[in-house]
Amino acid sequence: MGTKKVFLQKLSLLITSIILILGIAGCGTSSKTGGEKTKTKLTVWLWSGMGFEEQIEQYAKENDIEVDIQLSEFNDVHSNLTTALAAGSGAPDISAIEVKGIDKMKGNPEHFHNLLDLGANEVKDDYLEWKWQQALSSDGKNLLGLPTDIGPMAMVYRTDIFEEAGLPTDPEEITKLIQTWDDFIKVGKEIRAKTDNAMITSAKDLFLVIEGQGTEKYWDEKGDLIVETNPQIKKAYEYAAKAVEEKITADIEVGTPEWSAALEKGDFAVQFAPAWRLGSIKETDSSRKWNIALMPEGSGNVGGSFLTIPKESENQEEAYKLIKWLLSPEQQLVTFKNSGNFPSTPGIYDDSAIQDSTDEFFNGASVGKIYAEAAKKVTYVKEGPESLLVSTIVTDAVTRVEKGQESPEKSWESAMKELERQLNR
Repeated sequence: MGTKKVFLQKLSLLITSIILILGIAGCGTSSKTGGEKTKTKLTVWLWSGMGFEEQIEQYAKENDIEVDIQLSEFNDVHSNLTTALAAGSGAPDISAIEVKGIDKMKGNPEHFHNLLDLGANEVKDDYLEWKWQQALSSDGKNLLGLPTDIGPMAMVYRTDIFEEAGLPTDPEEITKLIQTWDDFIKVGKEIRAKTDNAMITSAKDLFLVIEGQGTEKYWDEKGDLIVETNPQIKKAYEYAAKAVEEKITADIEVGTPEWSAALEKGDFAVQFAPAWRLGSIKETDSSRKWNIALMPEGSGNVGGSFLTIPKESENQEEAYKLIKWLLSPEQQLVTFKNSGNFPSTPGIYDDSAIQDSTDEFFNGASVGKIYAEAAKKVTYVKEGPESLLVSTIVTDAVTRVEKGQESPEKSWESAMKELERQLNR
């Protein structure tokens, strides 16, 4: 009996040893030699100018994880992500998506981890309501991304051109002078007559700004196409055509080398600018020739983006922890200080870092205060899954009018035929 007892003890010890060995082996995918746990590694796709790199590196260091930040051109990030999602492979753990892009992605929410399942409702009140809605599925059950910056609009203007035309140059006086789009056209005619400068870059720019001030755009909440019946689009098109008729546009595409040269020379008096565009203006040799005033008839929003977690990511909880931290009010304030990208978290708008923010390039304009006020005037506008396509078709119609290729009536008719053809393919 004693021999049997010793045998059982040895057998028990052997089984315990085997279990321990198997347990260690089973941790091999998350361990290094000697039992050291591997670091979580996240891949993040961004485009240049988002201004997150230093903060992400800080987070990675403080939380002992690895983050591979991959920067690409704006269009490449979206096209590469679309390709990866369709293929079911190659997507990152975190990807930035711009507002028009995320509206298209909302048609297939299954391609992304639902941030509501990861606890995003806890931070909902940190963000502007209209910005939060942009990433929320129509049934309210899926949140594709957390908001990064926004693009509230302001009117950047050349003080030297306004002064030459005998007009005020102080921002508050400009805001009083140009309260409506009729005022805008009138001032543009004065500037053209007295200085021979254009008022604005292009009729397309004017169209997009006015279009964006409505409460609806191309589709209504039911999903019905309303391009032909939306009074705000009609208004935007009529004012764009009026600007061409009065010869107050420069017919210059924003973002081109021609545009940069025109900014420096002062070929036009006004540039409509979301907060993120100020950086491009500051790259030109035109310091202290500009100031900033509020837009007529409201604000509107151009651009702004989100950070999403594609479904392919197996590190969704770590990815969410990163974007939750990075896009918190405190860190959005850091981003604003570093890059000027305007926060989507209104709780910090009264912070002195924003309220007292000025820019000497723009003659000491109260940049933070102006854009904070503009942001509060923006309302949610449904973009729709084919927003980019529709926008291209209708703005091409405006451009044809500006270039004298078609009359306003004929160009609009052509656009509606093209719209029907494209959407019914």
